[in-house]
Parts: sequence; structure tokens; C-alpha cells
Amino acid sequence: MFDIAFHHATPHGVITGVHLPETPDPVPETILAGLPPAESSLARSLNGFRQPQFVGGRIALRRACEQLGVRPVAILTDDRGAPILPDGVAGSVSHKSNLAVGMASWDAHGTLGVDVEDYEPARLGIAEHVLVQEELDAIRDLPDARRWIALLVRFSVKESVYKALDRHVRRYVGFHEAIVHPDLQGGAQVRLDLERGEGPFRVEARFEWLHGRLLTSARVRRADPAQPLF
Repeated sequence: MFDIAFHHATPHGVITGVHLPETPDPVPETILAGLPPAESSLARSLNGFRQPQFVGGRIALRRACEQLGVRPVAILTDDRGAPILPDGVAGSVSHKSNLAVGMASWDAHGTLGVDVEDYEPARLGIAEHVLVQEELDAIRDLPDARRWIALLVRFSVKESVYKALDRHVRRYVGFHEAIVHPDLQGGAQVRLDLERGEGPFRVEARFEWLHGRLLTSARVRRADPAQPLF
């Protein structure tokens, strides 16, 4: 476990995937010893699945950074739980079942969010908790098989957007605060409706099917109020 599953490049950054164990057993000391001391110390303080997820995520993000020519000494977490990277580098981590992914890019002014989801039917019953009325109307007449994919893509894009947006607003952002409309080319238009009025922000979002999973990413930058967002 914790070996490299894949490397991948996207318009938003480079990605590394790392295999995770499927049980919450403690991470072997041989793996922990390979981390920078501050990271291994933090990992030892975690229990259950949180420990292998943290370790796999840090290995993935470090290898993604290395693809940019950057090798962080230690990737710790800020007070919101996000990874702390060197100046000028944006990055994000996600994990699902037996896979962790880390995305990194050169970006001095923007932030990144990445999300990975298993390719399995989404529970259509969660639609009203995840989507606003405009989005519900957009998927209402789709056959069930296409409707759950449309729901899953919107759910995952929102997860990516919220990770990237958190660095700017420093608070929990609800599902109703972003409206997502995917296109047929792997892009998605995202309109923010932030209840506290932060911004404006320019959001770029993408999705793709990669190694049997859905991968989404988002880049968020502060926008010039004088320029149109779309």
C-alpha cells in the first residue's frame, strides 16, 4: 500500500494517485519513517482511517509537487485543515475508499480544490439537499441512469469548489451557495451565491472519469468587480 497508482495532468494542475489500505490498521512504521518528522508526528496523532488517509494524501501531494520541481519539507495543515504548501504553489487532497489523490499547480493568486468519487449510483434522494431548484429543474427529466451521474458530477464539483473557496472565506460553505451546470466537454459553469456576500470570485471547474472514478477540480481567484464573471 501507499504506492503510486498514477500520475495525471489536467488544465488545473498535476495529479498523483496513491493506493490506500482498505482497513483502518495503523500505518507501518517503515512508511511513517519515510515522511518528514513533522508529518510523521502529526500522522501518529491520528486514529482509524484518518491516519492512512492523511499519510496517503501527503505522499500524493508531495509527488504532485515534485512534478512541478518543488519538494516541500513537510506538508502540515492550517487551522481549517487544508495543506500548507510553499509560496506560489496551490494544492489540494482528496481520498475515497482505497485511493488518495493530490493536485498541485503553480498559482500565486489562486487556490485549488480537488475531489474524487467512486463511480457508483448516487442516491437520488440527496438531490434536494445538494442542488438548488435551478439545478433540480435541469436534471428532472433525465432518465435515472443519467440523472444520478448528473447529480454525482454536481456534488463533486461543489466539493472541489468549496475546498478552493475555503482559503478565501474561511468558513463552511453550504451546497446551496454554488450553482453548477456541467457541459459536454468536461467543464462546468459555476455561479456563486454566497450568503455572506464575499467576493466576487472567478471559478473554473472541470470533471473527468479517471481510472474508474470521477475526478473534479476547481480553481478560485478573486475577480475584478468591473469585469464580467462569465
